[in-house]
Amino acid sequence: MSQTCFIFAAQQLIIMAYEFKLPSLGDDVTGKVLDILVKPGDKVTKEQIVLIVGTDKVDAEIPVDADGIVEEILVKKGDDVTDGTVILKMKSDSASSSSSAPKEKESSSPTAAAASTSAAAPTPPPPPATAAPTSSAPSTSDAKQETSGTLRASPLARKRAKEFGINLSDVRPPQGASRISYKDVVDFVKRKIDTSGGSTGTGGAGLSRKPLPNFEKFGTIERKPLGRIGELTAENMHYAFNTIPHAWISEKADITRLEQLRQQHKDTVKAAGGNLTTTAILTKAICSVLRKYPQFNASLDDATNEVIYKKYINIGIAVDTPRGLLVPVIRNCDQKSLTEISVELTELSTRTREGKNKLDDLDGGTFSISNIGGIGGTNMLSIVNWPQVAILSVTAASMEAHWNGKEFEPRLMMPITIGWDHRVINGADAARFLVDLKKILEEPFLGWL
Repeated sequence: MSQTCFIFAAQQLIIMAYEFKLPSLGDDVTGKVLDILVKPGDKVTKEQIVLIVGTDKVDAEIPVDADGIVEEILVKKGDDVTDGTVILKMKSDSASSSSSAPKEKESSSPTAAAASTSAAAPTPPPPPATAAPTSSAPSTSDAKQETSGTLRASPLARKRAKEFGINLSDVRPPQGASRISYKDVVDFVKRKIDTSGGSTGTGGAGLSRKPLPNFEKFGTIERKPLGRIGELTAENMHYAFNTIPHAWISEKADITRLEQLRQQHKDTVKAAGGNLTTTAILTKAICSVLRKYPQFNASLDDATNEVIYKKYINIGIAVDTPRGLLVPVIRNCDQKSLTEISVELTELSTRTREGKNKLDDLDGGTFSISNIGGIGGTNMLSIVNWPQVAILSVTAASMEAHWNGKEFEPRLMMPITIGWDHRVINGADAARFLVDLKKILEEPFLGWL
């Protein structure tokens, strides 16, 4: 074969064979393959969705980055994947191989190309090693690396280990891995629970796991997997409830006048693309109260015994979805009008229920609202959404007879409950918070003062 033909064949091989790798889902984020939308032999085009990957925040649609034909799929449903995981192998078809498939950088020098393909060309000896300049300052990459023994640990892995109260030096990543990942920490905790029959120490408050009785002796049963969102919710709620010393206090707000105003102005908001719901009104009202009581918009760093006061207000709204409870976040609520909040809440809730969240939709909340008034209930004690320190629970409003000094009259009363972290917030401030919120709901003008 001539040298020219050899070079051409090598270039064609580079074009024809291509591995598609999973792009980054976020810093140290691990996902699970939920669905594979192609099969071997399928022709795909650039930006075509080929994979659905679920993370603890969102189900992400993964587009392929080149045209081609699927040759081999290297993952299956249920596999854990992360940045750089090889998803599938592709080959280019004759129509698109020269324009769409990623190419290796080609040398413009015929001499260099000939040298790289000539088996007979002698290899020059390597240049003598020279000492690299030394510096007392660590490199940028070294400064970002955290170590556990001789192994590095990702920031997310270190954070998770701290939450579980485990020592990173006890975690062993897979053979050949150069650092401890978030998944390694979670797997370690699961193994510890499975082998000890109990918790890791912090999450379960030292309680051992008891075996379940044999339910089948009483009748027919059916087992169903908890589901990915269910597992994450159970893990987070278990950790939050056993970490945070909870307390709650309840009130009833007279929203008779507020409901009249909502009905009066809902068409204006609807024309802007939103729904003027009680939750949207609560979101706006709470901003006024949080400015007065900043400890409710904070987090506790128990490693340093410091309270972190956030200068921004991002409200998380609990949304009931077919996959489980999710809490998307409306950012900078205090800087938005009630109409803007209503429109954004409508869009967020729709995306969440349809499983089309963006990667950052569920990040950064500083305070949460859980409103089940549309379903029912007379009171609810919600678990604080760690690392937040407070949550407002709302149940169904109902008509009640109230004495106005002369006679009983019907008033629409809405139960509201504040749950809080007693390490950061005391009971008197929680009562003041709830009373001030009640006043704004009963007289909305007070929210402007």
